[in-house]
Amino acid sequence: MARRALVVTTSRYDDPRLDHLPGADADAVALSEVLRDGSIGGFEVDLLRDPTRDEVARGVQRFFGAAAPEDLLLLHLSCHGRKDSRGRLHFAARDTEVDTLEASSVDADFLNDRMEQSASQQIVLLLDCCYSGAFVKGMRTRAVEHAVDVAGNLGGRGRFIITSSTSLQYSYEDGERSRDGAKPSVFTTAVVQSLRNGTGDRDGDGRVGAEEFYRDVCDRVRRILPDQTPTLSVNSAIGDLVVALNPAGPRPSHPAPAAPTAGAGPEPVVIARSTEYPFDPVKGSGYDIGEVMNYLKQVIGLVSDPRRTTPIRPPYFAEVKAKSGIGYDRGQVDAHVRRHLAEPADFEVALGRLLREQGVAVVDEGDPVGRRLGRLRDRCRLVGWERLVGHVRTGRVVDPQAAVAFTSTHLCVLDAGHLLRVPYRELPSLSVSSTSRWETWSGSNDQAGWGGETEVVTTTVRFGPDEAVFERLYGELVRDALRAFVAAMADLRGRRPDWFA
Repeated sequence: MARRALVVTTSRYDDPRLDHLPGADADAVALSEVLRDGSIGGFEVDLLRDPTRDEVARGVQRFFGAAAPEDLLLLHLSCHGRKDSRGRLHFAARDTEVDTLEASSVDADFLNDRMEQSASQQIVLLLDCCYSGAFVKGMRTRAVEHAVDVAGNLGGRGRFIITSSTSLQYSYEDGERSRDGAKPSVFTTAVVQSLRNGTGDRDGDGRVGAEEFYRDVCDRVRRILPDQTPTLSVNSAIGDLVVALNPAGPRPSHPAPAAPTAGAGPEPVVIARSTEYPFDPVKGSGYDIGEVMNYLKQVIGLVSDPRRTTPIRPPYFAEVKAKSGIGYDRGQVDAHVRRHLAEPADFEVALGRLLREQGVAVVDEGDPVGRRLGRLRDRCRLVGWERLVGHVRTGRVVDPQAAVAFTSTHLCVLDAGHLLRVPYRELPSLSVSSTSRWETWSGSNDQAGWGGETEVVTTTVRFGPDEAVFERLYGELVRDALRAFVAAMADLRGRRPDWFA
């Protein structure tokens, strides 16, 4: 199996309406070095600098056309991205002319075709250009005529496409529109740093899967540019594809499983472990892999719900019955679920339990989404893999105009005109202050009169230069909810500081 990479970067353009990108050269060199490093990428790297449209097209066709089925291919494009009048994405080359964009650039359909016709079943595509997210809109599903062999050292098959922005965004660079001057690309810099530092290896198994790699790159980009959203699209894939190795090696907290005794237990299958859950696939007598991946968090939520009086016992999932089928080891999955009765194994599960203990409404992603909850998601501006976990109710409903919501990565505080998105690691910087006043009220009818005083609470929430203000019922509700939540998260941070790094 070969690991091959093609890095295409265009820093100079003949058409004066396309700005030069001198920083793209340094990006390409840094990325090529980290991809070649045997302790990280181990790729054979070809680098195309400032190619013409024909040179890009020929290079891309040769790259995908020469691949064998087991080869891992990585293509990185760093250039200007332009949309034509019908919204289709084109990649600019050195000799691209804006007035003849379709004829002088490489369009997304050409790249799509080359990927579809390639024999390789493992493709990673990194697009660093404006509007790069528009590429996946034209991505077609490859028909699979033969069963995919999942055995081997890698658990993923298919296409993993990571773009620097959504289809509606420019790729910002240090707050300025498009790529400007000799400044490095925030996206490519994030890619290089993630690979070089091994921070994409989130489960500590020593390998960087495509999905955990994307999450790390997305976090790095959004820490610098909150308005730029890298995207991930997965097509015709089984499991997660291993992009690189962690140069620091696996963490000792994930010991290798003992070798099975001959004739004992189900037959082991040579397949990469999931990057999210450390379960061994086995032939027959195991849990259905698809059910485990789709419903594990829901099962854990039920098992760990402190309000539940009837215990849930295994088997938790449907089982693979056919001898030729591949499933997850039942004992390992059962043990993983049971651990959550004592201590959650990951942050999102811990967050869900913490919210339930405080009486916060926890979102079940398996239920149909109501209009109000959909509006709340939109107002919270969820990005990438971020998920809405819970929200503070007012009575039996949620008001998207004035709400406190909890996502898998951020606390979101919304009044009628403001949104505060607070990363959980920055909760100590959140300020919650309240004032109160008494208002007199009265009423009467033909038989009697009545009156009294009501305390009106105004709560002001500040994070950095932004603030949100809540009055009356919302003032008291927001104050009590946030104070309890911040205190609970401080306790969780003391017990698991690694979740807040």
